[in-house]
Amino acid sequence: MKPVKINPLARRFLSWSGKRFYKSEAFSCARKLSKAQKVLICMPASMDRFAIARESLPLFAEIFKEKTIAVFLPFLKTDGYLSTPAGYEVIYPQKEDLKTFSVPAEKFIQTVTEFGFDISLDLDLDDGFLNRYLCLKCGITVRFGPALKNSFPFYNIQLTVFSGRSGSREVYEGMAKVLKDLFAKSNATTPNPI
Repeated sequence: MKPVKINPLARRFLSWSGKRFYKSEAFSCARKLSKAQKVLICMPASMDRFAIARESLPLFAEIFKEKTIAVFLPFLKTDGYLSTPAGYEVIYPQKEDLKTFSVPAEKFIQTVTEFGFDISLDLDLDDGFLNRYLCLKCGITVRFGPALKNSFPFYNIQLTVFSGRSGSREVYEGMAKVLKDLFAKSNATTPNPI
């Protein structure tokens, strides 16, 4: 497996252009969360964090249990690397899906867009730019991610759960708790349709 990382120069340009030209939209978080049907969970590009995130997938699957879940792997050559006993669809780029500087090609962005994801959750606590950029370009309305430098506009809901948490496992547990509370509140405040 080879992690896909967008070239630092391309990252700077894409980050600058995202901040400069992206127009964020206002939406009711409770309504979007209650109506969401499809979730994309983006895994970390670091092999160490990937292993911990893979162990933490059941935490997030429980939160999104009423929804269809797909998992994005930011690696090339990942056949069979993430077993799918829980029925996750696994999405990953091929070499031809990337342009110069490892930026996702429009065809790959269109392929991911066609899944119709309503929510994305980025579990990459380090680099994460490929995940952030892909979710924004695919038009996913609710994009959860860790509160990191240069997170906006890529994540429109940033999870700040790092204080007092040292390891990845604890961070993922904290993220899961915040998400669980957020979904519980959204379900309590959104009336059921008649």
